Amino acid sequence: MRFRFNPIVVLTLSATVLLGGCLSQAETGPNHGLWQLQKQRSEQFLSATKALAQTTQSVCSQGTDVDKARQAWKKVMAAWMPLQGVEKGSEQALAQSWRIQFYPDKKNTTGRKMNALLASDTTWTADALADQSVAVQGVGAMEWLLYDRQADLTQPKHCEVAMAVSGRLQQSATALTLAWQKNPWLGMPSSMATAEKLGALTHQLDYVLKKLAGPLGKPGFPNPYQGEAWRSRHSLTLLSESIQAMQVQYHAEGGIEQALRERGNHKVADRVSEHWQLAYDSVPKDGEPLFDRLNSVPGYRDMLTVYNNLEYLKLVLGGQVAQDLGIVVGFNATDGD
Repeated sequence: MRFRFNPIVVLTLSATVLLGGCLSQAETGPNHGLWQLQKQRSEQFLSATKALAQTTQSVCSQGTDVDKARQAWKKVMAAWMPLQGVEKGSEQALAQSWRIQFYPDKKNTTGRKMNALLASDTTWTADALADQSVAVQGVGAMEWLLYDRQADLTQPKHCEVAMAVSGRLQQSATALTLAWQKNPWLGMPSSMATAEKLGALTHQLDYVLKKLAGPLGKPGFPNPYQGEAWRSRHSLTLLSESIQAMQVQYHAEGGIEQALRERGNHKVADRVSEHWQLAYDSVPKDGEPLFDRLNSVPGYRDMLTVYNNLEYLKLVLGGQVAQDLGIVVGFNATDGD
């Protein structure tokens, strides 16, 4: 059975292929397709952070409905999911990750640090936040300001902090985008480049598994407050977008699927494709938040199904796929060292 494409995945992938088609041969090289994909994603993320900063300014200075800022934040999160958990490529880009998202936050560091900022006499700006905890510099801090019951953007101090956080987020996104302007894999031997592509995918998959394992906790003892974006009740949407982003990466120009097919491993390529779609389809889309879903046996079981589907992908990528591509799974492929 052939892979049933998700329409959104097809559109995103098509845009990436078209982008690559406009480049000269002199610009191609090892992992060119993956580099172009990450470069494009960083630019989309930067655009979303700019919109959030502008909308936050409008909420605070013109009385625009705070829901506009919430929608802008959701678009930032959607643009961040394809870059989240990336552990391969530009070291300068990787260094921005903690500034952009402090997660997991097991001790509510974000809440405590945000309250401290609001209680301070300091006038907060984006530049001033650069010297503070990473917990107050990124998307989690912005979520707190937009969704937490203690936050109130009708208050001047809260608006001051919100504009500082959104501005700081834009600064980090700018640094991220600049870091991806050069192909970090240029000059790498093709065999190592293939291992890097597989490693990039498996690292992101492992990150998604961990952010699902946190709220699942142990059977009968879930930890909903460990869910990503639990304040906004937006966790499941982000989970779907994470899986979708990995699908795009698997099918991208010069990606793992192409490498498998070039070696004649069509059945394995098809099977992995089918399981990416199965994992995506298994994420509940009935509108019930993860935070609430974990409190029921059927809901918890649904999330275990998603986890198991992703775990299968991790095993097959690190096992059969790595073997078929001649990659020894170890430091270069999945350990991030």
